[in-house]
Amino acid sequence: MEKRNIIAGFELGEKTSQITIYDRKENKAVCVPVKIGGSDSEFASALSRKEDGGQWHFGREAEYFAAQKQEILIDNLYELCKDNKEAEIGTDRYPASFLLTVFLREGLRLAGISEPSLELSALMVTVPGITRELVENMRIAFQELGISRGRGFLQDYDESFYYYTLYQRPDIWSRKVGMFLFEDREVSFKSLNMNDKTRPVLVSVGRGERMTLPEDPREKDSAFQSMIERAFGEDVYSSVFLMGDGFSRDWAKKSVLLLCRHRRHVFMGNNLYVKGACYAAKEKIEERMLKGYLFVSRDLVRHNIGMDMTVNGSNTYYLLIPAGINWYEAVRDVDILLNGEQDLTFSVSSMDDGTRNRYSMELPGLPKRPDKATRLHLHLEYISPEECTIEVRDEGFGELFPSSGLTWKETMRE
Repeated sequence: MEKRNIIAGFELGEKTSQITIYDRKENKAVCVPVKIGGSDSEFASALSRKEDGGQWHFGREAEYFAAQKQEILIDNLYELCKDNKEAEIGTDRYPASFLLTVFLREGLRLAGISEPSLELSALMVTVPGITRELVENMRIAFQELGISRGRGFLQDYDESFYYYTLYQRPDIWSRKVGMFLFEDREVSFKSLNMNDKTRPVLVSVGRGERMTLPEDPREKDSAFQSMIERAFGEDVYSSVFLMGDGFSRDWAKKSVLLLCRHRRHVFMGNNLYVKGACYAAKEKIEERMLKGYLFVSRDLVRHNIGMDMTVNGSNTYYLLIPAGINWYEAVRDVDILLNGEQDLTFSVSSMDDGTRNRYSMELPGLPKRPDKATRLHLHLEYISPEECTIEVRDEGFGELFPSSGLTWKETMRE
């Protein structure tokens, strides 16, 4: 029975993770607490199990059972998925995709979602950074959970920063937006920058310095104050986010005054990324609030790929993969009929300057057949922001011209 209505965001962090659900009455992303009635929503990015098998434990339970019941703890789940490594428990070895499936399933149960395939309208997972291996492991996990490609999504922290910010009141992001991330004594800075002279408005994340703060509270306050001055420079910031566990008003006396200067909005908390993931999921399947904006990430495909074709008797340009999407979402399957050609020609145009080039792919051994008697299946899929694999399969044309069984594969590099 169809009952998909839940939009969820899931943060898979290096140490901790969180889940959010979109509250349709309040029109906002709400964090799922670890305990009913509690306010803490962070749980360990960990699993545990006995050497001889049995039940998997998840999050804080995993840490407890590892410490008290001698279970084997797997607390580097993000790293395993990013590098596609296995984990060992006793004599058993578990692939990263299997562990990720278990972790996501248990996390969704924490949010009351026991049947993801029936209950989820969309799920966005956000992670510190994306690799090809992590993308493949996430796809397998989504498939195992029954979440189709059009409902399961992945993005990095920077993109979650973008979605969270632009889903706030406009005065929050009327100017530049800054973020200081505290990890113990380490603090780093990044900013959300908008180019409103373009259409769509291009939004990007800029990175500033990273430094280690002194231990002495006064010296720490002074060092952070100097860092704020260098980070902001002459630019105008309408808001600043303080993330992580290393910031405290107890030592940041002068720093807080500087942050709040010029009526800047200042926010503290650790749920920006997971809420940004939830808003991104809503944007992709329902809202389209940000159609006038384009986030320019490191993972963005910057070229359109298409072909010149004859459609209904008219010559036309047929777009296969558009620029402006993340490489791990850039996938296309299409069938075409050849009309005298023995190779394929793709038109590749840049989203930055409109430069158009042609890419030819030969099909050695393709049987010679009459015009429009050769059907080819094309599968295009990006494997990095600059590399697109093209796989072609000869389908023949009915009983008169059976398939040769031939396939061709190339990687087009931009």
